[in-house]
Amino acid sequence: MEYISILLLVFLFTLYFDWKLHVHLYQSRKESLQIPLIFFVIGTLWDSFAVYRGHWSFNGTGLIGLTIGYLPIEEYLFFLIIPYSIITFYRILQKKI
Repeated sequence: MEYISILLLVFLFTLYFDWKLHVHLYQSRKESLQIPLIFFVIGTLWDSFAVYRGHWSFNGTGLIGLTIGYLPIEEYLFFLIIPYSIITFYRILQKKI
């Protein structure tokens, strides 16, 4: 439960700053779908391959136990939430500097 709790906290924190500081990440609706999809596909393929090859694993502690393929559901959420957070905070810093 820890992993998903941390992800949700990061997501809510980012949403707040996105709303409060009016950060516009994407120029169009098409772009707002394509860019996260690219991060998601590359990330999940990379992670699935690494888990399959035994380079790393998800041992279950801190996870809710739901998996799709080789990856826990939290890892899929990671590839949607963390790039959004990073880009949002980059844009915030870019506006402030």
